[in-house]
Amino acid sequence: MYSLHWIGNRKIAIFGTALNSVRCTYYLKEKGIKIACYINNNREVGCFCDCPVYEIDELPQGMFILVATSIEVYLSISKQLCGSGLREFQDYIYYEWLYKKIVLLHGNCHMAIIRSFLLSSETFRGRYSVYPNPEICNNSDRKIEKEVLYHSDVWIHEDIRLDNEYGYYLSDEYMRNQMKESVVEIIIPHLFGLGKLLFPQSDWNKRNDKIANGKDANGMFPYADKVIDRCVEQKMKKEEIIAFCNGKCLDVESVKENFETYLHKIRERETCWDIKILDYILNNYKEKKLFFDMGHPTNDIFEKICLDILDMLHIEDKNIVAEFSLDMHEEPVYPVVKDILGLKWSDQFIRNGRVAKKACEKMDFREYIEEYLWWCYGRDDKGHIRI
Repeated sequence: MYSLHWIGNRKIAIFGTALNSVRCTYYLKEKGIKIACYINNNREVGCFCDCPVYEIDELPQGMFILVATSIEVYLSISKQLCGSGLREFQDYIYYEWLYKKIVLLHGNCHMAIIRSFLLSSETFRGRYSVYPNPEICNNSDRKIEKEVLYHSDVWIHEDIRLDNEYGYYLSDEYMRNQMKESVVEIIIPHLFGLGKLLFPQSDWNKRNDKIANGKDANGMFPYADKVIDRCVEQKMKKEEIIAFCNGKCLDVESVKENFETYLHKIRERETCWDIKILDYILNNYKEKKLFFDMGHPTNDIFEKICLDILDMLHIEDKNIVAEFSLDMHEEPVYPVVKDILGLKWSDQFIRNGRVAKKACEKMDFREYIEEYLWWCYGRDDKGHIRI
């Protein structure tokens, strides 16, 4: 927890003069804390809330800075302040971290949903602030600053091995050694890839072009569909492929073996997780859609995980929600898989999110097959699939 008694005799400057700064000013004055001045880049006013306004290079020495902006703007201002020789937590912090415990979320895309669920809890927001830590795959520095690790009060993370592809400094072992002894550590389920228990047809796709000027390597279909690929290899026509995929295209034993294999993987992996998920999956997979694809659980699983996190933090909020889901590259659960595994839930359309990867407004099973063929096997000059 960060409180202002840490700054000693230094005076307080607030970076910003917009709405967040007004809120910060009001909060501090309610607590009887005096503000010395404000900071603005490209300053156009000389006074704000009865205090002088400076640019950063005009600021008197020895000030402690509260950055009162949006958290997105804070990230760029933090880089600016570091470039001026200032240190986060020693010379400046984000204003919402005052008198709250700091939570560090560490993992990949799953952490965005975890963050959204947790911040929907009013009690959580009142006690904790989430540090703006990038997902591991987007961490270009391949590390988190030691000051951030040391000042984190709660560390919620996936299990990250020593030999992970992003480097030792993002591993559990290294980070744990930089944390203070009092940190609350919560290891959550790391389910990327384990959702394959419902998608025996899925694999990694080598026929998937990048999009967005090459910046989006996930393209439209990051997951190969082995059933469709096999049909193409056998030179089946589109309508034949669609009919085959809707029939008994996978045998009973292979579907059951795949299901049991990935249940076993989850059972083995969760021995090192503080929050368990296997029993929830076993008790609910027939009644609820639990995975969008082999890499991404649905919000039902994330809600369960977050409720357990809140319980560990002694927070009783139950009505939590997430603003989005990870259905961008959702794959269908094949009809034959539903029959063999006794799945009772149904969904006519997939990839329903606002940024879902699809070429049309609605994607049902037929449309999924058609788009997969079109994207992965090419088009002629009339837009027809080349098969």
